[in-house]
Amino acid sequence: MSEHTLLLGYDLGNEKTQLAVFDSQTKEPKLVGQTQENPYAMYDTAILLDDQMPMTGFVDRIQKGQEILIDGKVADPVKILAYYFRKTLMATRQQYPSETILQLVVTVKEATPEFVQILYDALDLLGIGKDRACVLGHKQTFLYYMMAQKKELWVNDVGVFDYDGNGLRYYQMQVDRRKKPMPVRVDEKNFDEAVRTIQQDPTTQAVVLENVVYRGIHKQILSSLYMTGSGFQGEWSDELMRKLCVGRRLFQGDNLYVSGACYAARELSQKEGEKEYLILDDDCVMNQWMTTFYTDAKEQEVVIVQPGVPWYQVDEEIEVIPDGDTELDLKVCDIFTKEVRQFMIGMDPVIGKKDRHCRLKIRFRFKDANTCIVTVKDEGFGEFFPTSNRIWEKTISLR
Repeated sequence: MSEHTLLLGYDLGNEKTQLAVFDSQTKEPKLVGQTQENPYAMYDTAILLDDQMPMTGFVDRIQKGQEILIDGKVADPVKILAYYFRKTLMATRQQYPSETILQLVVTVKEATPEFVQILYDALDLLGIGKDRACVLGHKQTFLYYMMAQKKELWVNDVGVFDYDGNGLRYYQMQVDRRKKPMPVRVDEKNFDEAVRTIQQDPTTQAVVLENVVYRGIHKQILSSLYMTGSGFQGEWSDELMRKLCVGRRLFQGDNLYVSGACYAARELSQKEGEKEYLILDDDCVMNQWMTTFYTDAKEQEVVIVQPGVPWYQVDEEIEVIPDGDTELDLKVCDIFTKEVRQFMIGMDPVIGKKDRHCRLKIRFRFKDANTCIVTVKDEGFGEFFPTSNRIWEKTISLR
């Protein structure tokens, strides 16, 4: 039987896709499908249809909510992505025939809630559920990549210019070393207007990009700088790279995000414990959510939601059997200040059935990073104590 051992990073782009497996011997990501002719192991993001040209550009269309027509019919975006995932993941099966995926991290340019859900649904069709899969944006996988590097490379801030020929973004990693765990964040700047200028007059490319780069890093103390994306390819960029090397480490390549996704897969596969750093952004839950249960013959706190998880990816369920309880005690802990806030959720709808005569299913979702929606459902307790079908919700805001 195959074993769940592969830690896999997957960078899904609109034009190109990359896969990388974490090598347990070198402790580094290893690109899947790498050859001399294809050093960055790029796969065309395309689907071959019978007697037709390859279908391309579907990732952007799905992310924008646009329809995709095949033979005049609207195609299901979940099935399209599931088909492409299956096709590309076969490369890992060929290279590692006796192993299967332990943890998969898919990274995309923009991880919007709607797009992320479609990706999860597509992976679920392949039998890869949320227990083995995670979807992250490029900004987050950039942070995972950097935190896996030697500390000398991020002793100060770190910058990344991402230029794919259609858009130009600058990400700057910032680490607060005064707190434990160290919060790691990223600041983003959009320079797409510069790309439009270049598209109107390609001869200005070298000058425009040099100005943009120096605007982005002006007065910033950077330990290292990364240049990624197909837009930086060409002899014109050599002079710019030589200038940027002065006073900092400079790296150029196209495997940053897939490698970061691979490091994230390793991180997510490890058991929870005290972490040296915590990757955060505006979409991440900033607190630890927990409650107290009597389990394993003792009363203990159970963590339901960990900080650092994008709010739109949280969907946790627990089942409890009340034993005379009238309220559910929910605690929210600030991971940095250790301040604990307490919220009580009443169980009045099941009064009379609380002495081990019912099961309650409690679901935790988020409306945004600071607002949790707790849904409680009476599941009954066997045929003698049928469910009342009562469902009630409580919205908890930390603002």
